[in-house]
Amino acid sequence: MKIKMEHCKLLRKTLLTVALSSAIALSATGCMGPAMGPAVPDTGWETEYYDALSPHTQLALGVMKVLKETPDLVPLGKRAEIARRWQKLADLIGAKAPPEEINSARREVENALGHELVARIKPEKPTTGDLMGFMMSSGTRVPKGGMKNLNPDHIAAVKAVEALNKGGAE
Repeated sequence: MKIKMEHCKLLRKTLLTVALSSAIALSATGCMGPAMGPAVPDTGWETEYYDALSPHTQLALGVMKVLKETPDLVPLGKRAEIARRWQKLADLIGAKAPPEEINSARREVENALGHELVARIKPEKPTTGDLMGFMMSSGTRVPKGGMKNLNPDHIAAVKAVEALNKGGAE
C-alpha cells in the first residue's frame, strides 16, 4: 500500500512536470502560452533584453531571491507594510488594470523596499525561463483552461506577498 501511494505521488509529480514543460515548450514556439504582462520600460527597469519580464515581475523574483538568500535585507518590521502594498499590486495585475495603475502600485512597493534593495535587484534581468522555473519549483498548477489562463505576473506578485508574510522562510 505504501509503495503504491509513493508510486502515485511520483507519477503525479512527473505528470505535472511534463505538463508544465510541454506548455513551456509550446509557448516558446508561439502555439500557446501564459498571459504575460507587457514588458514596458518604466523607472529604469531594463525590458529590452531577450525574453524580458515586466518590471513588477522582475521585482517580485528579485525580492523572493533576496528573502531566500539574504533575508536581513528586508527588515522584519517592514515586511507587513511591503506585503500590503504588494497585495494591492497583485490585485491590480489580476484585474488587468491599466499599465499606469500597475506601475504606480509597483513604485509604491519599490519605495517601501528602499532604493538600495531595488538597485541591487534591477541588474539581474530575469527571463521568462527563470519565471517558469520558479513557478515549477513553487508548485504552481496550471489552471482550468490551460496555460493561456495562467497569469505569471499575478502569480509572482502573490508569491512575493506570501514570502513576505512568511518571513522569507522558503
